[in-house]
Amino acid sequence: MDNKRVNKPLSIFFVLMAFFLFTLSIATAHPASGIVVDPEGHVFFIYTGHGVCRLDTLGRLNYVHRSRGGHWMCLDAAGVFSRSQPKYFDRITPAGTTPAILFADGGAPLVVNTDGNLYYGCNPANDMEMPPGGLTVSQMSVDGRLSEFAPSLKTALGKINQGVTGLAAGPGGVIYVASPSAIYKVKTNGTVSLFVSPVVAEDCDADPADHNPSNPLPYLRGLAVNSEGTVYAAGTSCHRVLKITSDGHVEGVLKAERPWSPTGVALLGNDLYVLEYTGANGGSDEGWLPRVRKRAPDGKVTTLVTITSETNISTER
Repeated sequence: MDNKRVNKPLSIFFVLMAFFLFTLSIATAHPASGIVVDPEGHVFFIYTGHGVCRLDTLGRLNYVHRSRGGHWMCLDAAGVFSRSQPKYFDRITPAGTTPAILFADGGAPLVVNTDGNLYYGCNPANDMEMPPGGLTVSQMSVDGRLSEFAPSLKTALGKINQGVTGLAAGPGGVIYVASPSAIYKVKTNGTVSLFVSPVVAEDCDADPADHNPSNPLPYLRGLAVNSEGTVYAAGTSCHRVLKITSDGHVEGVLKAERPWSPTGVALLGNDLYVLEYTGANGGSDEGWLPRVRKRAPDGKVTTLVTITSETNISTER
């Protein structure tokens, strides 16, 4: 018997099963998690179904990119991709602008690492096609070369029946990868290690994704890492922002009262910026409206902007 003819159907079966398990572990729909802050303190965030908003340091709000889709974006601090349009993503800043901002019209998190490569959640099809998804993480160079990053990560995620829900670059170029209830660390050589699993929020206000009790808590989405290796994560289904120290200690640092839930986080120095949405654990019919809050190092929390259905947002930069 020809082993190749037997193995090919089996391999297809396992890929389909992996994708099926991944789709079980994520919400069928959710509002955006994309928020970044440039060095000058301008906040960019995705308003689901409308586009990317910019909040300047004077509190003025305007659109810098219009889109009916969009879940994620990242800040390319060094401007590595400032003159290119990477496959699967859109550079929404003018050519040559540093830092650049890369926008994901689909649902995969992405991050530009200090090694100059773009890393993003993907569902690899072959060596040439690695579309955004959640099965593992792929690497893209500025000249467009694609490769599956850390193949063992897909195996690790498959064992817990979860997918990629957040990415951040940490000290030493380490990529932090969030799934709904775990965080992994991946070195640039592809070595995978478990950071925390399960991530438990002791003060969790349990509100499972899609209101489905089988979906895991705290359902991590946004992710940010400071220079000391401390992780901040949006625990969307617990209505909490979590701080996870480099030794794995988890504590809540910001509470969002219902109907608000954190969906994305960003850091500028020691200031933590949080994107929150109403109805984030349910469908869009429950009303997805965003706000941005800032938590200072002393714990003081300031609401920077709240968007309502009546908010008038300028279309000019």
